[in-house]
Amino acid sequence: MKSRFIILFVLLNMAWFRPIMAQGTIKSDSLDSVLLGLKDPKEKVDVILKFLEFPENQYDENAIEYANRAFQIARETDYSIGKINSMLVLSKYYFRKSDYKKAMELAQDAKEMSEDLNYEPGLANAYGRIGTVYNELSDYDNSSEYFFKSLRLFEKMGDKVGISHALGDIGMDFFYQKNFSKALDYDKKSLAIALEINSPTAIKRQYNNIAAIYQNLEKYDTAIVFLRKALDINIKLGDRLSQGINIMNIGYGQMNNGYYEDALRSFKQSLDIATELNNQSHMAQCYLNFGICYYSDKRFDESIPYFKKALEIGQRNKLYLIINTAAQILNELYTSEADTLNAYKYIKLEKMAGDSLFNSQKQRLISKLEMQYNYEKKEFDRQLAQQTKNAVMLIIIFGLVSGLVILGLIFSRHRLKSKFIVLEKEKIESELGIKNRELTVNLISLIKKNEMLTDISNKLVQLESNAKGLEAKEIITLISRELRNSTDDKMHNEFSQRFQEVHAGFYEKLLQSYPDLTQNELKLCAFLRLNMSTKDISELTNQQLPSIDQARYRLRKKLGISNSETNLVTFLSQI
Repeated sequence: MKSRFIILFVLLNMAWFRPIMAQGTIKSDSLDSVLLGLKDPKEKVDVILKFLEFPENQYDENAIEYANRAFQIARETDYSIGKINSMLVLSKYYFRKSDYKKAMELAQDAKEMSEDLNYEPGLANAYGRIGTVYNELSDYDNSSEYFFKSLRLFEKMGDKVGISHALGDIGMDFFYQKNFSKALDYDKKSLAIALEINSPTAIKRQYNNIAAIYQNLEKYDTAIVFLRKALDINIKLGDRLSQGINIMNIGYGQMNNGYYEDALRSFKQSLDIATELNNQSHMAQCYLNFGICYYSDKRFDESIPYFKKALEIGQRNKLYLIINTAAQILNELYTSEADTLNAYKYIKLEKMAGDSLFNSQKQRLISKLEMQYNYEKKEFDRQLAQQTKNAVMLIIIFGLVSGLVILGLIFSRHRLKSKFIVLEKEKIESELGIKNRELTVNLISLIKKNEMLTDISNKLVQLESNAKGLEAKEIITLISRELRNSTDDKMHNEFSQRFQEVHAGFYEKLLQSYPDLTQNELKLCAFLRLNMSTKDISELTNQQLPSIDQARYRLRKKLGISNSETNLVTFLSQI
C-alpha cells in the first residue's frame, strides 16, 4: 500500500507554477472595483495578472476568465508584454485542466512572441512552461532540454528567482525519472538560492519537493521535517489550500511510520480546510486517506464509510484514481466478508475507473505524439519561413551591395569623366588663352606696323609736296596709295585669319542672326569682341575717333540694342 500513498503525495506536491510577476495586495472581492477605477488598459492587464499571483486566487472558479480578460485587453491594445504574460498564465490553467495541447500552444505562442521581441523573461518562462507539459507527458528528453534552456537564460539575466525555479524544474524532471539523488541535488541548489533571496514561495516549493523525494526513499521522518517547514511558510502567507496539502502529506508520513492516530488527526485538519475551500478533489483525497489509515490499522469496518464517501465524490467529479483506489479496497473488503454482490459491484467500478485511467493514459500518449508532430511541423514551418526570410534578406543585401557597387562605378566613371572634361576644358582654355595672347601680340604688331607705315606714308606726302616735277609727284602719290592699300588688305587678312583660329564660328553666328552686317561691321564686331578700345581701333584702322563712335552707334541699331542699356562688348562676348 505504501507505493500507492507515495504516488498520491507526489501528485499533490509537484503541481507548482512559476509566478509571472511580483506579489501584490489585491484581493478577489476588490478586483473588479479596482479595474473600474483604472483608465490605462496596460495597468488593468498587470493588475489582473498580479491578482492571479495569489495562491488563493489561482484556484478561483473565475481565475481562467480573469486570465482570458487580461489576454483580450492586451491583444486589443497591442500590449505585447501583457499578451505574453497572459498566455503563460492561461497555459498554466489549461495544464491544470489536463488540456495539454492548448497549454502547449499558448506556451509556444508566448515563446515565439518573446523571441520576436527579444523579451528574455517571457522566453525563459515559456521554456519552463513547455518543459512542464513535456514532463507531464513523460517526454523527459524534451522536458529536460527546455528546462535547461530556461536555466541558461535566467542565468544570463542574473534572475535568481528564475534560476531557483529552473533548478527546481530540473529536479522535478529527475524525480519523475526516479533518479532521486540527482533530483535532491538540484532541489537543494534551488533551495539555497531561494533562501539567499528570501523568497517564501520558492522556499516552500523546494521544501515540498525535497519532502516528496524523502517520501519516495521511505525516509518519512525527514520528509515530515521539510513538510512542517513548508507548512509554517504557508501559514504566514495565508495560503489555506497549500496548508491543507502540507497537513495531508504530513499525515502520509505519520501513517507510513505507523502513527495512525496522529495521521487521522492530520487528515481531519486537512479535510476541514478542504471543506472550507469546497475543494472537491482535496476532500475526496482526505476521505480516501481516512479509509486507508483505518484499513492499515486493521479497523476495516471504520474504513468502509470513508472509502464510500471518497468514491461518491470521485464519481461526481470524475476522479478516476480516487475511484479506482477506493473501489479496489472495497472489493477486497467485501470479498473477504464473502459479500459477493457488493464485491462484484465494486470490482465493476474498479474496472471502469481502471479503463478510464488506461484511456486517459492512452489519450496522454496520443496527445504527446500529436503535440510532438504539431510542434515538429510548426518548427519545420518556422525554420522554413526563417530560411525563406534569410534568403530574401540575402537577395536584398546582395542587390543593395550590387547596386552600391554599380552606383560607385557609375559615380567613379562620372567623376573621371567630369575630371576629364575639366582637364579638357582647362586644356582648351589654356590653348585659347595662348591663342588670345598670340592674337593680342599680333594686334600690337599690326598696330606698330600700321603706325610705321602711316609714318612712311606721311613722309611720302611731304616728299610729294616738295617734289619739283609733275612726274615725280605722281610716282610718289602712287607709291603712297599702293602702300596704304596693300597694308590695309594684308593687315585685314592676317587679323581675320588669327581671329577665326581663336573664335571659330563667331562670324557665322553673327551673320546667321544678323545677315545685313557689312564686312567693316563684322570687323568692328571682332575688334569689340576682343574688348579693344575706340582708341586702339582708331590706331589699327587709321580712322578718326568720331568715325568709330558713329560706326558703333550704327552697329548697335543693327543688333537691336540701340535703345537698351546693354553693353555692346558684353553682348558680343556672349555670341
